[in-house]
Amino acid sequence: MAKQYILNFTVSRELDDIKYSFDEYGKTNLSWILEDFKTGETTWSVPKTAVPGDIAVFLCAKTSRNKLGMATSSIPDDYGKDFRDFVEVEKALYKKYSGNILGYGVISARPEYDDVDNRWSADINQLRQIPNPILYDDIKSFIDISSWSSITYISEDQWEHLKWLVNQKNNGFFDNVVAPSAETLEQEFKSQELKASTKSLDKLKKEAEKKGNLPVESVVQTKTFQRNPIIAAYVKKRADGKCQLCGAKAPFTDQNGEPYLECHHIEWLSKGGMDSVDNCVALCPNCHRRMHVLNDPNDIESLKKTLQKLQ
Repeated sequence: MAKQYILNFTVSRELDDIKYSFDEYGKTNLSWILEDFKTGETTWSVPKTAVPGDIAVFLCAKTSRNKLGMATSSIPDDYGKDFRDFVEVEKALYKKYSGNILGYGVISARPEYDDVDNRWSADINQLRQIPNPILYDDIKSFIDISSWSSITYISEDQWEHLKWLVNQKNNGFFDNVVAPSAETLEQEFKSQELKASTKSLDKLKKEAEKKGNLPVESVVQTKTFQRNPIIAAYVKKRADGKCQLCGAKAPFTDQNGEPYLECHHIEWLSKGGMDSVDNCVALCPNCHRRMHVLNDPNDIESLKKTLQKLQ
């Protein structure tokens, strides 16, 4: 069975290595793969266990830009103008692409060992560049890039999720993409939000101002539960316009002039709860959100006692 992996490539932080790349090839790893995307094939470092049919995804390491900057911070005069011009071109490329997934290809031959470079390499064809690359920050919620290896194996589910993400920025790039569930996306959103919340207010402000854009519309897999509207209507009417958790009056009336409350299942339907009058209460929007965020045992017990009094 074919496997998928991310090839996380970088650039040396040593000036001599950059000079060697210039003298021997006239390009670094990044300019190399960008050039090969145009021809649709390349030869690249891969796992020695790779087999034809495996998928190789190309990620330009987030640290590449800084590495190149350190390597070329001081260039001897005798390296010449051509080398300096080369460095400026490469810096522009790494500034643009560092930390981005650039494209993918399909392994077309078994790997061979290179005694000079001490690595396994294989031919890769069906090479495709992603027009609008995907940021590493956009995938780290569901893919952990290896910190000790340039190769990160990903599961079939992770590959499908990555393809879906690519399609959000590149409509129709992949065919027959399986969308992740709404629950999966919500969990990822909350995880990223929680991590971001540890940053200072000033840092968050700067990042948030850079991120502002129109939302991308997505179609996802959603599991829904068929609820009985009669039960919902009864539960709200039974509450007589008051939240059954905080006791406050409904915050407003709906289009029909009825107190606005929301039907809540004490034992969630997603966890096997029944859609029945002895598992449902009417809550104000604030308390309903509270239950779905905290689901505090004390609140649950309070709601159960309220129901017992009504029976």
